[in-house]
Amino acid sequence: MDNVTQSIFRNDSSFDPRPLLGILLRSIVLKYFSQYFSFCTVGHDFLENVSIGKIQLTVDEGSLEENLQRAIDNGCQAFLVDEPGIVPVLDLYIPVHDSSEQRSMDKRLILLVTERNQQEVLDRLVTHETLREIINVLIVVYDGDGRAACCYTTAINYFGAHEPFNITLRQLPINWSDWERAMFFPDKSMDLDGYVLRMATFNYLPFTGWWRVEPGLGNAFDSATGERSILLDGTELLLVVSFCERRNCTILAVPGRGRDDEHEWGDIYPNGTGIGILGSVAERRTDIGLAAIYLWYKPYSFTAYTASISRSGVTVLVPKPRILPFWLTPFLSFSWPLWTAVMVTFVVGSGVAWAAGRVRYRLLELISGQEMPTSEQLPLSEVVLMMVGFFVAQSSPVRNDLWSCVFLFASLLLAGFMVSNLYSGGLASVMTVPQYEKSIDTVVDFAANGMWWYGPTPYCTEEIKNATQPHLKQLLTTFKVATLEETQRLTRAGASAFIIEQAQHGNFAPSNFLDRDTSTAYQALRDDIYFQNCAALMTKTNPLREALNAYILQVQQSGILYHWGTTVAIRYLPTDVFRNIEQARLHRHVDGLVVTLEVDHFLGAFCILGFGLLCATVTFVGELWGAEIVRRCTRCSK
Repeated sequence: MDNVTQSIFRNDSSFDPRPLLGILLRSIVLKYFSQYFSFCTVGHDFLENVSIGKIQLTVDEGSLEENLQRAIDNGCQAFLVDEPGIVPVLDLYIPVHDSSEQRSMDKRLILLVTERNQQEVLDRLVTHETLREIINVLIVVYDGDGRAACCYTTAINYFGAHEPFNITLRQLPINWSDWERAMFFPDKSMDLDGYVLRMATFNYLPFTGWWRVEPGLGNAFDSATGERSILLDGTELLLVVSFCERRNCTILAVPGRGRDDEHEWGDIYPNGTGIGILGSVAERRTDIGLAAIYLWYKPYSFTAYTASISRSGVTVLVPKPRILPFWLTPFLSFSWPLWTAVMVTFVVGSGVAWAAGRVRYRLLELISGQEMPTSEQLPLSEVVLMMVGFFVAQSSPVRNDLWSCVFLFASLLLAGFMVSNLYSGGLASVMTVPQYEKSIDTVVDFAANGMWWYGPTPYCTEEIKNATQPHLKQLLTTFKVATLEETQRLTRAGASAFIIEQAQHGNFAPSNFLDRDTSTAYQALRDDIYFQNCAALMTKTNPLREALNAYILQVQQSGILYHWGTTVAIRYLPTDVFRNIEQARLHRHVDGLVVTLEVDHFLGAFCILGFGLLCATVTFVGELWGAEIVRRCTRCSK
């Protein structure tokens, strides 16, 4: 009977205003399911010639799971289930969604219950955990004539920390005389009626912070104590807390699921189990995980991400360049390539001067026609000392009886003059300006250094695993995962680098492995290794994800995240530690760059003198020993 025929008999006392089930369902589906790609009917199909996508499934225990999985993968976003399929579909709802790649939000469920079995079925429904994952539920009870008798919806209440959910049924106040205008799916997102959101987090400021306070002063329940004795702070937690306060939702803080877990973020294994925050969400021990979680692909196979909450850049703290030891002072005037050029010049000049001396000696013999005295020869030792004199701007004996010697020694004098003056100028600067090791400033510099770097989770390198740049590939080979205790020990050693995260508005996190003293020994790179978007991690079927995404966008456009982040940083972060990091590249000498000369600056000269005396002593002993051997050999030969 259509609506026109019904309107003719509305004044007839024998007329029943309740619609036939098929007419009611057709109206509901066209009104509430039209925005979906498709919906599924399970069991008896009460709909015919519906203009929107429909996938019809039968209640077959052998193939229902496979068919339901295929339907969800093909875009099924709502369900209409007849009585025989209610329990099988609810039992399979979470497993098939967990194994599906589809993550449709705002799921709707219509359950059809016969009036005869109403009490039995409803009693089973209020104890079924799957209904906690679906907020928009409509239960239609129909009589033996196929007419709608009444309609129910679900409500999830909170009564205690050890009872995380309690499902109750509420009958919808429907005027069957005007049922076309009834609200069969009332909007529950603005008032969640105490819906419990189980949360896992740990102290990771300024994103998330967790403290125990006096009962009644916090804004979340602790499932271990059952008391409102937890204070949540940080940009991400404040966002979720604000969302829950506006929508009458209760946060249930689950202990040992990341907050006190040594694994913190943890990991997810190929079978869907895991540890830390990621594992707790994947195993559905919690509903949402918060702690600057990036958009990693591996957890995405078992969980779902919310909209982006903030931007985060990842860089590393590297040891600050230390002052070079003073014994290196004489060698710092020139760079090593310049020292190499000077040494090559010295060796070549000595060789040329010695060869010229030999040629000169022969020419003088030819010119005079008689043997020249040995004093006219230029031995190698004299050549070396002469070249040393040229290079340190000291007078040296030169030969000027041949024009070739004049040109040769003039060029050597000029070269020595240049080297001497350049060295003097360089020495003056290195002795009065502090000299440091080479600073590691960029990611390329850091990769070329080959230093080991440490992070709290293997996911720290997920963003660069497929990088094609050579320096990022090099970084993958030097990364190691370290616990908090290991990181604190390594920071005191001062020979490694450590991941540090910069929040969207400039605050650094974390700082739990640094203290006031160790922070003075490190500096951050000038650029990020990579940057990512932070989001909350949720179960695939969590019914609050769509509403939370909308709220995240509202908060993002308001700019309040900057206020929250700054307030949390000022209130909780160790400002002295981060001040040391931010000022790490400022010069440490308060009186300016120029320093007063001290005895330490001459250690290099003393080292050279000591080395020369040692070499002279060893050589002298060797010469004495050689002379004694020659004397004995001569005596024996006679």
